[in-house]
Amino acid sequence: MTRRMRMPTFTRRARAPKLVRPALALLALPALGLALSLAGAGEARAQARAADVAGRYAVLREDGRDTGCMVTLHPTPRGKGFRAQLAPACRDQGVVVFDPVGWWLEKGKLHLQARKGHNIALDAEAGGAWLKKDGRPLGLKRI
Repeated sequence: MTRRMRMPTFTRRARAPKLVRPALALLALPALGLALSLAGAGEARAQARAADVAGRYAVLREDGRDTGCMVTLHPTPRGKGFRAQLAPACRDQGVVVFDPVGWWLEKGKLHLQARKGHNIALDAEAGGAWLKKDGRPLGLKRI
């Protein structure tokens, strides 16, 4: 003998009359279309800036001392941002351990992502250079 369990009944919310729904939908569509067009324009501007930043950079330490390392910021999409690659002849152990694999722009800062997942933020400087202000100084200068 099997017993059937009775499922609990849930109360439903009152719905708006069907005549009102299409009117609300018509009002929402232009607003949605406007939002989509603005989002597309923002992406295009971000892509254009990313294309301007992409390239080869020399890695600098305090007082603009060249480390002998080179980082290439590719315009190739990778996860959250774009692909970065450290040249194999790098002699600075700190940069080798950091090993940048990705980059993106956010709020006027260049973010470099390490292979292990953490990231650093660099501020824009004159002449297309980027500088990390906190901690041990680190900079990128376009080659």
